[in-house]
Amino acid sequence: MTVTSIRDAWAEVRKIFPTDYEYSTERSERVGYPIYYSKATGVNAWISDLGNRLEVNLPDGKSVSIWIEAPEEVPTTASTEETEDNGSATKEERRETAKRIQRLAYFYTVEYVSQMDNKKREDAAVKEMQAAATEGGEIKCMVLTAENNARVAMGSITDCIAAVNILVNMEEDVDDWMIAGINAMLDKIRVTRGVPFDLSTSICGLLGAQYR
Repeated sequence: MTVTSIRDAWAEVRKIFPTDYEYSTERSERVGYPIYYSKATGVNAWISDLGNRLEVNLPDGKSVSIWIEAPEEVPTTASTEETEDNGSATKEERRETAKRIQRLAYFYTVEYVSQMDNKKREDAAVKEMQAAATEGGEIKCMVLTAENNARVAMGSITDCIAAVNILVNMEEDVDDWMIAGINAMLDKIRVTRGVPFDLSTSICGLLGAQYR
């Protein structure tokens, strides 16, 4: 079948796809284009986003192609309101921003691994202090920070994953002002050379991730 917009193409997908589906990072990376796989256990069905068409692969082995063709040119007599930008971000803008957030997730992952190493050292120090303690001896205390720091880093990683999943899922509406805001924040931290741990939460807030 043929439609004239990405939105209409996904609307047709929902009519014929038998289950809910989700973006599959592993499968997408393996084939080189976005794959959305069935969320139902045991259902072998998926959607391939091939740019100018969506290929819907159904459990019975059948395949349906939904072609996306640009509508006919608007006549020159059309009003400016009919031809102006609708405010939606392009697929390329979304993917480039998603790549930047993935690099941000790498920074948080390095911090998480570092804090888990610190936790091992803290745990060993606690055991050593406990072993050295004697009844009626000197009272000692230790401030432990690694576990909570690791929890904060993991929260930032989770936020980045949520933001990337929204951006690469073309069924999710993303406005161009959201993309502009995210890139402005990422540009700013390149200048200040400091990555705050609430940055990922701010990105999710711009995308309205908590409401999706």
